[in-house]
Amino acid sequence: MVQKEEQPRAASASGQAAVRPSIPVIALMTDFGLRDGFVGIMKGVIAGIVPQAQLIDISHEIAAQNVAAGAWLLSTAYRYFPAGSVFLCVVDPGVGSQRRAIALEAGDWFFVGPDNGLFSYVLAEQPLRQVVALENPAYRLPAVSTTFHGRDIFAPAAAHLARGVPLSDFGPTLDPDSLQRLDLSLPRREGGRIEARVIYIDHFGNLVTSIPLALVPDLFTAPSVRLLIPGRHLTIERRQPFFAGEAGEGEPFVYSDSAGYVGVAIRNGSAAATLGIAVGEAVTLVIEEA
Repeated sequence: MVQKEEQPRAASASGQAAVRPSIPVIALMTDFGLRDGFVGIMKGVIAGIVPQAQLIDISHEIAAQNVAAGAWLLSTAYRYFPAGSVFLCVVDPGVGSQRRAIALEAGDWFFVGPDNGLFSYVLAEQPLRQVVALENPAYRLPAVSTTFHGRDIFAPAAAHLARGVPLSDFGPTLDPDSLQRLDLSLPRREGGRIEARVIYIDHFGNLVTSIPLALVPDLFTAPSVRLLIPGRHLTIERRQPFFAGEAGEGEPFVYSDSAGYVGVAIRNGSAAATLGIAVGEAVTLVIEEA
């Protein structure tokens, strides 16, 4: 059966209707890695439904089952995509259980994936316009496994959204308050002291803390800044705004991460491996105020 193409529209942040990209955009983010065929299979499902879609990979190297890391990485990426883009996000340790499969419209974008907190930052940052449970069998594969909902539920839903199927057609509307959310409580600055944690480690081994740069406008102008890692009995005092600075090989320094957070790096090395730091590690930033 030939499906009629629709010209989908998405509401902009200003509340005005905005035409989606003339070529549908679907962004994929998973913890599947690239060794197996999972990502390619999902792309094959999408191609069978909306072959003209432009598929963009955000990452498939999220640490396995790490919903918090996936949520954070998604938060750093989605704003750079055109209005109406569909984000297919699968970090799903609860696959096959009672956790819900959902699709939502937030801000200028659509998101498809499990209801497990993966969209927590998006929900905190953008107005939620609608959220539905993916229950309509017309927008799933005929046979749904208990272990690969990325192929059987999420990829078909993302593809049909991208081709213009209204969100309301996919299933019943959900109460926004019922959605699973991670604890995103941001650190607070008490005088010159901020208690925080490591929330992400990138490919290079750079540490990203939960301290927004907006909280420390004096990061590079204060007389002294010390980043304490109590669990490792470490103190980092060097600061530099970019990697090619004065820090010697193997010397950690505080820097401004491109996503807008305070980070720790080692030039030409891995701060995570060298310092023995993992996601969740407690840190304290102490700023000597003028």
